Amino acid sequence: MPMGEKAPATRAEAVRELREIAHAWVDGRHTEPADLAEAALRALCAGLDTPSLLHLAALNRCERDLAPELFDRVMDELGFGHHPPEDYWEGRLALARWWASEIVGGWLDPAEGIALIFSQVAEAYGRCEELNPLIDAVSFCGGDGGPPRPPEATTAQLNHLARDLLTRIPPPAEPF
Repeated sequence: MPMGEKAPATRAEAVRELREIAHAWVDGRHTEPADLAEAALRALCAGLDTPSLLHLAALNRCERDLAPELFDRVMDELGFGHHPPEDYWEGRLALARWWASEIVGGWLDPAEGIALIFSQVAEAYGRCEELNPLIDAVSFCGGDGGPPRPPEATTAQLNHLARDLLTRIPPPAEPF
């Protein structure tokens, strides 16, 4: 948590902080182990409790190499773990679906989430049946030259794009 920000006071705020870390984590932008341990400690102080969260918070400096594995477990224990298929392209689409579900669930800011989907998936993946409506909408919004839209209308459109993406990309198959 950056300096000056207050620690989470409620369980919901603690979950939100951990989810924010997870949004970057699932795409390989990992948080430093010390920061993961501190976030876990803040979550425990806010009343959140899972077995791996307690272990993560209790890591000493010599054990920090265990932090990534423990954070993966924390995400699973809290119900927002993301396990993409091993195939790179299927994994990118699964990541887009996960971010879209986080938007629809209210856990990820719609503008931030759509930007992540566009930059981390659509730009890399290119045009395909699942992503075409998103690519078209983002391209249209970026250069229509019309009057500025109210923020509520933009947020509603981005939420609609996320819901539409959830219908276009099937959930990953459960491992056997």
